[in-house]
Formats: sequence, C-alpha cells, structure tokens
Amino acid sequence: MDDTIFLHNHRLPWLGETAVMDYTIPSKEIFENEPCRINRLPISIYDLELGSANDPNEDILGKLAGKVTLLFNVAAGCGNIPQHAVLEELNRRFADNPDFSILAVVVDDFWCHGYPEFQDGLQNYIDGHGLSISPGQMACKYAFENYGSTYPFTSQTYGRYDKHTYDPKWVPGEKPTQEMSNFWHYLTGAYLADVNENGIPYQNEVAGWTDVKRVRPPDHKRGYAPLRGNFEKFLISRSGECFIRYGNGFLFGQRDRNNNLFPWLSISTSEDGIEDYRGGAVKSSEPNVNLESEMFSAPNFDFIEIIRFGVTHSLDLITKDINFMLSQTEL
Repeated sequence: MDDTIFLHNHRLPWLGETAVMDYTIPSKEIFENEPCRINRLPISIYDLELGSANDPNEDILGKLAGKVTLLFNVAAGCGNIPQHAVLEELNRRFADNPDFSILAVVVDDFWCHGYPEFQDGLQNYIDGHGLSISPGQMACKYAFENYGSTYPFTSQTYGRYDKHTYDPKWVPGEKPTQEMSNFWHYLTGAYLADVNENGIPYQNEVAGWTDVKRVRPPDHKRGYAPLRGNFEKFLISRSGECFIRYGNGFLFGQRDRNNNLFPWLSISTSEDGIEDYRGGAVKSSEPNVNLESEMFSAPNFDFIEIIRFGVTHSLDLITKDINFMLSQTEL
C-alpha cells in the first residue's frame, strides 16, 4: 500500500511525498499554539464495556488502561474515509511507543454520504452481499483493504439517538430511533444535558442542508454536541478521565482541531452542497497573524500541495497533543 488515498475510485495523491516548491507557506509557529480544551469525565472511559470487531465480549477498552489512546468513530465508505490513510501515518509515527494506541470505534449512524453501496448502512450492505461478518468486521475489512489500516476496530456502537440523513425535513434529535451507547453518552457530553419531552438529551447541532438549519436547547436548558459525522476524534488520557475532542474534518488537510477552515484556504459551496477548497487571497482574522494574500498562488502550483501541507501540519499538531498527554501522569 503506497501513500496515496482513494476516493470514489479516483487517486488523490494528497499523501505523496511533497516536492520542494518555491511558493510561500505560513510559519507553523503561527498556528501551533492554538489552544486545546481538555475535558474531564466523572468516570474512566477504560472502565466501560466495549467489544472488539472480532469478539463482542472482549474488553478492548480495559486493555488500553494506562495508555494514551486516540479514538475515532467510523463506518465504511463515508466522505471522510480517506482519513484512514492519515491515521495510519500517525500510527507509524508512534509505532515504537507502547504507551500510545489508536482505536477505531464502529458506528452506523450517518446514512448521508456519496457511497451508494453503503447508503442504507453497514448491515444492509452485509446482507445484500451475502457476507457472514459483523458491522465491526466490515468496517475493519474496508479500511485494511483500501488504506492498509493496522489499528484495531471495535464492535458496532450507537453514537447518536437518531440516524443522520440528508433529508431536508430531518430535524436532529426529534425522533429517537436507537439508544446511544454509554461510551458515546459520556464522550459527547450527553450525560450533562437536560432531557427533552422525547426522553433524549437536548442537542446543539448545525444541519445546514435541512429546513431547520440548526437545533438548540430552549432557554435555561443545557444541551450537548452530538457526533456530526464519522471521524470525530477523542484523545484519551492515561487515566481515561480526561480527553481532547477534535472535529471530524481534522487530519483531512483542510480544517483545524475545531473543524474551522485553515486560514490559508478559502471555500465555496455549490447549490448541491459540494464544497470547493482553494488557496490564496485569504487574510487571517487572528491578531498578530499576517498571511500574504499571494500565498499558495504560484503559477505552476498544484493544489494538492496545499492539502499535503495541511495534512502534515495537522499531524504535527496532534503529535504535539499526544506527546503532552503521554507526559502527564495525573490526567
């Protein structure tokens, strides 16, 4: 498996070796001090029950106790799926450190992506193809065969109270269709939220393609931020009681830890919701940050070099966070 990624059967060499270019890139020192929020839990994540893809009775979390672990939610065939290649690159960075692990936590909550074969979910794909495997094994198989992923996968969990769809009439959290797994109940902060008349926690969620656009809890009610897509990431401390949460677009080379667009990129969105990223002519709104408007605008510049820069920068940011967590014995 080489360091290119595949999306809809098109080679996207975002992860290839970056050639030496003569255009200007921003200093990493400008962005590497971006603040991270460390969240604290009333329990240890490592004490919760979660099986592996091959054995639902295996205590996969208990085996990680005392380590720093990067968890992320995943299915198969979603728009963020090429991040497996980036995560495997991160996995190789820490291959010689036994105190760090990556764990893919399988969900099937986002039936709203550009892979028609998975549009009705993992189990329907398995049944339709006559496979004798579990959803966790399906997600693991897909990642290994397409991206060479070597980190472990869990059995299927439920990351939301509803299935995320692109129906314009869909209202996030309006109609519960499943019971959220206890694991996600804690990591998303649902355990802190007030409960609505349907018996589920109030959500604070943006859904720009729907008629409602956004749902918020009523005044004086506390809500929580549910999983908004696959590949949200959670860096868990050794104790399992503290974590850093990252947006699902982080590590794709376009967005920072909080899913905000990197300041050296601009974006436009077509009527059908397709996002188009471009470099150059972008000024930072941050104080004391001066980005040249000509950035990344060399005449023979290939846009994939911007993405590769963003991927490398993102990997450096999360590496710094991992090393911080590894150095802490009281978190």
